[in-house]
Amino acid sequence: MNDLSVERTPQVIATEINMIVHQTKKILLTNAIEIGRRLKEAKSLVEHGEWGKWLEESVSYSQSTACRLIRICEEYGASLPDGSGTSNLAPVPNLTYTQALLLLGLPEGEREEFIAKNDVATMTKQELQQALRDRDHTKQEKEQIPQENKIGNAPPASNNALPTHNLPTEIDPNAPAKYVERCDACCKTISTTFFELTTALTNLTHLDARLKEEKRKEAQKLLESIAETIKEWPPAPKPLKFIR
Repeated sequence: MNDLSVERTPQVIATEINMIVHQTKKILLTNAIEIGRRLKEAKSLVEHGEWGKWLEESVSYSQSTACRLIRICEEYGASLPDGSGTSNLAPVPNLTYTQALLLLGLPEGEREEFIAKNDVATMTKQELQQALRDRDHTKQEKEQIPQENKIGNAPPASNNALPTHNLPTEIDPNAPAKYVERCDACCKTISTTFFELTTALTNLTHLDARLKEEKRKEAQKLLESIAETIKEWPPAPKPLKFIR
């Protein structure tokens, strides 16, 4: 019996498959960089106004796909041994194509630090997406602190949620100031949530354009409904209940 032989089990086979898949994704990024480099060269040679036609007839790419591949080349081209990319990033040959696409959403100059801090090369797509969401949330919170210090920290929302907009009222001379603070706090929440929504749509654009468009339309419908409602609000025939 050969002591060096490895028993073929479902777990061993799964490991081999996952390794091949990961290697394939790395090769895909390398190929995408090379395609982007050639697209960039071709764009400089094609006559003005003929770029879209050339793409469709010659390589069956849409302009958005070509633009994405060219950007991949510009941002990660230096990763290749003979790379001529314009990125200031250190070489990142261990990234997969999907990881590279997700990281394009980061502002220029912050990507290298994020890669080093989070060991991106070992992350799954889901882990990287979560890390990017956590980063955006932390950044948003830090940006809000100076503004809150200027106007004073808004009090937490009351736990006594209004079951209806038309409740009996009681006289409270401090109610206007309390409602102003409530409006300010709600507007901040809406602003933060909208930032998270646009970030998610940006990531979806690089991953699945069909899903992105589906979610964008849903969000647009919701926002249009909110805008229409707030335009004439409130229609209440009775005053709102004062916050005590």
